[in-house]
Amino acid sequence: MLNPVLNKICLSKEEYKMYARHFTLDGIGVSGQKRIKRARVLIVGAGGLGCPSILYLVTSGIGFLGVIDNDKVSLSNLHRQILYNRLDINTLKVQCVKTKLEKVNPTCNIEIYNEALTVNNALGIIQKYDLILDASDNFETRYLIDFICERLHKIHVYGAVQNFEGHISVFNYKNGPKYSDLYPQYLRIQEKNCNDSGVMGVLTGLVGLLQATEVIKIITGKGKTLSGYLLIYNMLSMSFKKKVIRLKTRNHTINPKYEEKLNHSQSITMNHLDKKIQNKESIVIVDVRQNTEFRQKHIYTAINIPLKEIPHKNTIKNILNKVRDKTLVIYCSNNSRSIIASKILNRYKINNLRIKDGLNMYKNENHQNLRLVFDDTDTLRKY
Repeated sequence: MLNPVLNKICLSKEEYKMYARHFTLDGIGVSGQKRIKRARVLIVGAGGLGCPSILYLVTSGIGFLGVIDNDKVSLSNLHRQILYNRLDINTLKVQCVKTKLEKVNPTCNIEIYNEALTVNNALGIIQKYDLILDASDNFETRYLIDFICERLHKIHVYGAVQNFEGHISVFNYKNGPKYSDLYPQYLRIQEKNCNDSGVMGVLTGLVGLLQATEVIKIITGKGKTLSGYLLIYNMLSMSFKKKVIRLKTRNHTINPKYEEKLNHSQSITMNHLDKKIQNKESIVIVDVRQNTEFRQKHIYTAINIPLKEIPHKNTIKNILNKVRDKTLVIYCSNNSRSIIASKILNRYKINNLRIKDGLNMYKNENHQNLRLVFDDTDTLRKY
């Protein structure tokens, strides 16, 4: 939650001493430090980029930090992964992170995941956090982060290094570009990891630090972020340059690679829903699209709960109260957001039906009991 109720956040006497230099900064002060404490940040990868990011975020006062990595420390890591030493070799990286950083900042809640980020766990993990700091080293993970962040409206802070060059950007921020706008998947970029192409250790430190800087700026609302730009740093020429990232037309069709894994929901057709309404069954219809989309066109009697609000505890509680002894039916424009919403609801054991292919399959002449409302400027029907 990047806009918390600040009067409910307390700083201890020790925190007032520890962050005294933050309080004197214009635009930060006590309120900025409270925002930092309330923020929830997930670090994907505890390697060359993750280590400096983790270290500086924890020492900056982040209140809740998640770290996911399934690797162990090796000797070849030590030239760039500054959280580890020779005594840590063959130890799980995430365990080293938790053990060491709890001593640095015991007020920071550090949750570790000794696993790789995959299509099977990404949704459940990412939905718990406000910002995702991408310190991964492969395109498959980056595209997965990109996909889930867009669906859940999470901010994606990106970093990458190769040889003597580093890249940093902020994706999916205030309707800005996302990672796949920069590198569309049809380009089929060839993988080059550190083991094959090499990387200078100090470079990862700088790029990871810049990623952490973007996270702090976003949390506090201070300064201008790299959203819409790719910052390219060349350490040999000591040069920084910005490349504009063009926002491409968004296609909400779900990536087929992820659909099979994510789609465990029970779907119904528009015709089936039409018959349920005709039979006067007790039904609650929820539209999981954005408010603006809902106003333009939605199913009559539907209530609007955007996908980004579904994981919130209050939302789940209200849905449970609303659908007691009733059938819950959810939909979006096609399948993408309704599949993810259904998966979240299933985690809370909320039975639901999903309209297959969403509003795209609506045919007015075939649905006598099911109608759409267009250009609805009235107050939204919310839970």
